[in-house]
Amino acid sequence: MTELYSFLFCLGLGLTARFLFIGVSALCKRTNILPVTIVLDTLFVLLIGGSFTAYVILTGAEIAPYMFAALFSGYIFTYYITRKKRKSKKAENSAE
Repeated sequence: MTELYSFLFCLGLGLTARFLFIGVSALCKRTNILPVTIVLDTLFVLLIGGSFTAYVILTGAEIAPYMFAALFSGYIFTYYITRKKRKSKKAENSAE
């Protein structure tokens, strides 16, 4: 059961990471100031990495490959759902 909880936590952390990344990216584009971008990126990494590390330390879970796979799967799943469809340059040129 512990493995299931670890998997679900890492999957949720991956989903959260993607949504936070969307928000951080929007804020960075809006401010367009390099120090703000660096600080927000650093805080983003510390939050996600710190959450993962705190979970492993506080629960005594053994670090396993499925935890990293779940973290990445949650992120990539959310990426495919939230990505913007971009027009190809060939389609733009043929429309003109």
